[in-house]
Amino acid sequence: MVGGAKSRFEQVKRAVARLHDVQLMIMNDCDEWRPPSVSSRNATPDPTANAAIRNVDELEGKLRALRDEESELTEFIGEALVIIRAVRDGLGEKYANVLEWRYVDCLAWDYIKDEFGVIRRTGNRCINIAFDWIDSLGVTRILAGDLEI
Repeated sequence: MVGGAKSRFEQVKRAVARLHDVQLMIMNDCDEWRPPSVSSRNATPDPTANAAIRNVDELEGKLRALRDEESELTEFIGEALVIIRAVRDGLGEKYANVLEWRYVDCLAWDYIKDEFGVIRRTGNRCINIAFDWIDSLGVTRILAGDLEI
């Protein structure tokens, strides 16, 4: 991982958004929603046969790839949650909460201020301290449970 804690958590934020998209595609069998009136130019007159051909030719491979990506994203986000738990144990609740709210829950600062009473300046200060702490220990050590500086 190049770039340290800040870069990792920016990737976590993108991974959370991507995971949501991947799970929606899996849930909808790779179909984007279209109104019933929209049809494909290549549609066959037999919708059952068309669906069967699509399932064999396309869907199985796409779904397998999406499930693999879902697994990778889930693992990466899970590592971030382990790091956040270490921040909670090593620095305290407020540092871990702000990291989780911003990078895993993807909450806006206005929402964080209204719901939790943490303003942007204070939250950014907590995040920067947490990032420095994470970088001083190293992600590998944190994931191994070694929190001694």
